[in-house]
Amino acid sequence: MLVPLLEPEFVIAVHDEIITETGGLRGLAGGGLGAVEAALYRIEMHAQYAALDDVFGIAGLYAEAIARGHIFNDGNKRTALTCALTYLYRQGIQVPRIDALEDIMVGIASGEITGEMFADFLNAVWQKHNQPLANSKNDNRTINNDR
Repeated sequence: MLVPLLEPEFVIAVHDEIITETGGLRGLAGGGLGAVEAALYRIEMHAQYAALDDVFGIAGLYAEAIARGHIFNDGNKRTALTCALTYLYRQGIQVPRIDALEDIMVGIASGEITGEMFADFLNAVWQKHNQPLANSKNDNRTINNDR
C-alpha cells in the first residue's frame, strides 16, 4: 500500500517559502493549480500502476515531475529537490543535503538525469551516511506502512 504522497497545497507552500527565502519570481506558471495537480497525479499513477514501493523511486519521481514540469514561474528545481527530500524525510529517511544535489537537479531538469538515476543516487548517499547494522538485510528502500 502506498504511503500518502505530498498534497498540491503543500508543494505550493514549499515553493512559496523557497522563493521568500532565496529569491525568485513568485507564482504558478501558465497551467496554474491544475499543472501542480497534474504533476502530482502522474507521480501517484506511476507509483500505483508500476507497483512502486521504493521510497527512493518515488522521491525520484517528485524530482523529475516538478523540475521538468515547469509548474512554477521560478524555483522549480529547488522545489523539486525539497519535495523529494521531504517525501523521504516523512518516510523516516533523512538524506543529507550535499553540494552535488544542485548540479544533479540541473541534469534532471534538462533530461540528462532520470528520476530513477536520481533515486539510486539518493539511496547511495543515504546508505553512505546511515550504515545498517552488520547483520541487517533491510536496506530500507521498501515502504513500511507500520511507521
